[in-house]
This record gives sequence, structure tokens and C-alpha cells, in this order.
Amino acid sequence: MASSTPLGSAWHPGITYDFILKIGDEDRSTDLTKVEIRSTVSAPYQHIFLDVLMDAHDLLLYDMFGQQLIKLSIILKGKVPEDLEQVNFELMYIDTDTEYRTGQASDQGDQFERTKVRLKTVCVDAYRTMSTMINKIYFNKTPYDIITDLASIVGAEIEYDTAGRSSLAIDQLLIPPTTFYNVVNYLDRTYGVFNGPMAFHTTYDNKIKLQNLNSKPNMAQAITLHLLATDMNMEPITTSMDPKVFYTTSPVVSSYKGNAVFSVEAPIIKYIVKPRNVLSNTINVELESFAYTYGIIEKNNPRIYYNSSAINSSKRIGYEKDQTGYDNDRTFIVANLSQNIADMATTIATVSGNLPTLNLMVVGDHVKIISHSADHIKLGGSYILKGSDIQFVKATTWESMARLYMTRTNVASQ
Repeated sequence: MASSTPLGSAWHPGITYDFILKIGDEDRSTDLTKVEIRSTVSAPYQHIFLDVLMDAHDLLLYDMFGQQLIKLSIILKGKVPEDLEQVNFELMYIDTDTEYRTGQASDQGDQFERTKVRLKTVCVDAYRTMSTMINKIYFNKTPYDIITDLASIVGAEIEYDTAGRSSLAIDQLLIPPTTFYNVVNYLDRTYGVFNGPMAFHTTYDNKIKLQNLNSKPNMAQAITLHLLATDMNMEPITTSMDPKVFYTTSPVVSSYKGNAVFSVEAPIIKYIVKPRNVLSNTINVELESFAYTYGIIEKNNPRIYYNSSAINSSKRIGYEKDQTGYDNDRTFIVANLSQNIADMATTIATVSGNLPTLNLMVVGDHVKIISHSADHIKLGGSYILKGSDIQFVKATTWESMARLYMTRTNVASQ
């Protein structure tokens, strides 16, 4: 049964949401009208937007300028007494959008005019982790040694992919006072954390995730997304209670920018480096071969598409000379260049219904798309979830939708 509510979601009988919102000591659950959760591999932590109906003057009268802890619980309730899923957030707001209307000159005491206040928030612990200041010296340590030690300093659990880890031992590293987030990104730019594109972010429950995106298509998928066909029996998929299975009947947006990437990076790239005890050295990279090895590849008859006639390797050569090439180690090349070719193919899909939240926030993990339309078969295959935008809107009941941003390097030739 389709709903005509603002999000156009699919309606599932007996399944609904419950939201609990507390700002300081005040329960604002009944005043909450919209929740939006934005997650991406390119941001250090999630951003959560809350639309709350309140007297805008409360923000001024009670000094609600960010010192109050905000607690948000999203509960997916099933037909049985047990909840299907509950996600708890502890938030601080970093900005507000509030409309203050003209009022009387004197405080009448009983004036009360509710308006929408948008609170822009982040998870407190994740923010604290990424912004913790670091100042330390390391000798003869790998990026893994350094990062795991720093994670113990900031006091957060770390999930560090094993595939493609750099084995380079850095003889000396001086970290001037800067944030944990900046240190890890500096290590990746200068030495390379993985032989592949790195994703680095913190989850809502304060787990540090360092992911080698190149390895994800070889792992089990966190999400399976079905692109449904108009003439198929959708019920086995649409009634599935598997929290990892999603579907869409909405239009899917897809793009491929192979020519743009090969024009910017060049099909042949020469890295002129200056390692220790050597005047100079040149490392040659053939971009198409590199993309097959270190990109996010759908391996079902893979192919990298670009106009090799117009973008000819005999005439279009790129030169890089800004890095030292530490001891002739190539990891820094792989780490940086793989970021630039990782998202040549992108797909954006919208899913709706009574959505479980946790699996839609696992950015950086494997998404398997199954296209049930023969015309769209090349959209199927392995991607990584680059970002998600989950929205909950209160109409007669709470309803949800999510926009998923998925990426890989090649277009499958099936």
C-alpha cells in the first residue's frame, strides 16, 4: 500500500518509529518534526539536523547556546513487543537557524509562539576524538604503529583494515600541535596509509574507522540494493525483514567521468622524487593499469572506458615533483592517485519505507546493487557507500527515506 505522505514512502503495517529527544533536562520528543542524518567518507564525523517546534525566545531566555547535551533515540518498532532497532546519539549543536518575530516591548509572561528551530549537531564523542590535539615524536614506526598509538591517546576504539596496509617504517616523524584528524590525513598524503584509497571517519558511537576502499568489493556486502523492474513480482523483496536488504522503484542517477579523470591525471604519469642518498629518481605509472589494480573495481568483465585516441599516452604525460618519494617507496603514489580514480563511476539511489538506520550509516563499506531490468544491467555489481542522507519526517506518523551515494572506478561490461 503506497502512502501519499511527504516522503512518498512504502507503508508497512505494524512497523513504525518512536523518537525520544531531550535537550538538557527538557523532553522535546513531541516537538520534533524532522531528523536528517548525513554520513560520508570525506567528513570526520556525522552531521545530524533536528527540526524542533519551540518558542524561539527560549533559546535566549534560557541561554540555550550549545552547553546543553542533546540526547536523541531512534527506535524502529515492529509487530512484536521487542524493538527491531534502537540507535542512541549524544549530540552537541554547532549552529541554529531560528526565526525571531516581532514581539511586544515588555515581557507579558504568557507569550508563546512556536516556530521551527533547526539544530545542526554533531556527535559529542566523535567530535572530541577527531579534534583532540596531538604533539609527539615517533622513531622507526609504520603508519599503523603511529595511528593505533594515537587512537589510544584519544581514547577511542579503532577498526583498521588489514588489507593493503603500508609496511613502510618512517625513521622519524615530528607531529607539531595539531588534531588527530589532521595527523592521519598528513600520514596518508605524505607516506600512504594503504595501498589503495583510504576512508577515515568516526562512527556515531565513537569508533575510528580506517578503511582501504580498494579491498571492499572482495568482502561481504553491508547492503544489498535491488533496482526493481516494473513487470516483476516485488513482494518477496519489499516484504523482506532483512535489515541489509533495500530496494528502489525511483529513478536512479548514474554518471561516469573516465575522460575527465584521464584528462586531468594523464594516461602516463611520471613522479620525479628525491629519496635519501639519491640525487633523483623517476617512477612511471600507467594510469589504466593502475586503476585496475588499485581502483574500486567491479570484477565482472571489468573495463576502464576513456578516449585513448584523443587522450593519447604519447602526447599526454603528467609530471609530479612535489613529494620526496621516501626511500623509493611507492605507497604514497598509490594512496594519493587511487583517491583520484576511485569514483569515476557513481550511482545515486533513493530508498524509502520503514528503514533500519544502522546499515545506512556504514559509509565506506561494500554495497551490492542487483538490477532486475535488462536495460540497466550495467548499473549492477559492487560499489562502496560513499555517503548517505537519511531523513525522517513526521506527518501523521513518522516516515523515512534515504539517498545513497555509491561509487566505484569502472563500469561493468556485462
